[in-house]
Amino acid sequence: MENNKAALRDSNIELLRIVMMLAIIAHHYVVNSGISPLIFNGGGGNGLLGNKLFALCFGFGGKTAINAFVLITGFFMCKKEFHWTKVVNLFCLMVFYRWFIYALFIFSGYEAFSVSELAKTILFIPRDFGHGFASSFLGLYLLVPFLNKALQNFGKKDLQGLILTLLSLFTLLPTFFYNTAYEYIGWYVTVYLVGAYLRLYPPMFLEDTRKCLWLSGVSLALCYASVVAISLAGTLLHKTLPVYWFVSDSNKVLAILASVSFFCLFKSLKIGHIKLINTLAASTFGILLIHASSDTMRNWLWNDVMHAADAYSQRLFPLYAFGAVLSVYLTCFVLDFARKQLLNKVFLVLKRTPRT
Repeated sequence: MENNKAALRDSNIELLRIVMMLAIIAHHYVVNSGISPLIFNGGGGNGLLGNKLFALCFGFGGKTAINAFVLITGFFMCKKEFHWTKVVNLFCLMVFYRWFIYALFIFSGYEAFSVSELAKTILFIPRDFGHGFASSFLGLYLLVPFLNKALQNFGKKDLQGLILTLLSLFTLLPTFFYNTAYEYIGWYVTVYLVGAYLRLYPPMFLEDTRKCLWLSGVSLALCYASVVAISLAGTLLHKTLPVYWFVSDSNKVLAILASVSFFCLFKSLKIGHIKLINTLAASTFGILLIHASSDTMRNWLWNDVMHAADAYSQRLFPLYAFGAVLSVYLTCFVLDFARKQLLNKVFLVLKRTPRT
C-alpha cells in the first residue's frame, strides 16, 4: 500500500501546468480575438479604461507560461533516462491534431481548400521550427540527451557561468538594449538549464512556501506594473507604446523572473496527490494543440464562437473573459481525454487480436 502511494505523482507541479495553460489561453483570448486592436485604437464603445487595463493584465502571461513548461521539462528530464518514444509521441500528437482539425475545417466548408495551405499544414513542423512553441519544444526534446550528458560533466560554478552568460545574451541585451539576438531553440535550452540547475543545486528557499509566495507576488506585481505604466504613458503621450515590452516574449526579464518565481512557488507546495488535478493536467499539451492549431481555428474560436471582441465594452467583460478561458480549457480537455480513451480502446482491441 505504501509503495503504491509513493508511486503516485504529487499534484503541485501538475497544478502549475493547469494554471500556466489557463494563462496561455487568456493570452490568446486577448491577442487573437480582435481585442488588441480595440485596446490600442480606442475602440469598443467608450474604450473603458477599466476593461482596457484588465485585458492587458489578463493577457500578459502567455510567454511566461511557456517558460514555466520548459522549466518543468528541465527540472524533471535532467535526471531521467531519455526515451525516444517520448519524441515520437509528441510528434504524432502534433501531427494528429494539426491535420485532423484542418480536415474538419475543409470538409465543413468553413475553410476553402488551397494547395498552398495544404502544403503548409503537411509541413507545419519544419515550417514552425524556431518560430512556434510546439515545433520548437519538439526540437528541444531532440537535444535533451545531449544536454543531459553535458550536465553530467558540469560543476555548479560551470553551470552558473553558462546560465548567466546565456541570460545576458538572450535576456539583458534584448530587454534593455533592443538587441534581437533572441532565438527560440537557444532560449529553450537556456530555460532547460535553469530548470536543471534548480533540480541539481536547489536553493534553500525552494522548499519555503512563504518566501516563494513573496517572490512570486513581487514578480507578478512588477509584470502588472510594467504593463499598466507603459499603457498609461502611451495614453498621456498619445502614442502607441509596446505595453508588453518586459513580458512580450519568453526571454524578456520579467517573463523569466515571473516563470521561475511561480515554478518555485508551486514546487514548494505540499498538496500531495489529487487525482482530478493530475487528470486535468495530463491534457495540457493537447489543449494547446487544439485551441491554437491554426489561424483558422483562432478566427473560428475567438470570433465566431466566443465573440470575444463584442464583450470588450461590456460592464461584465472580466467575468466573460474568465468564463471564456475556462470553457475553452474544459472543452479542449474533454476532446483530448476522449481521444486518449478511444486510442486506449483501439490498442486494447489490437492487443487482444490473435496473430496468425
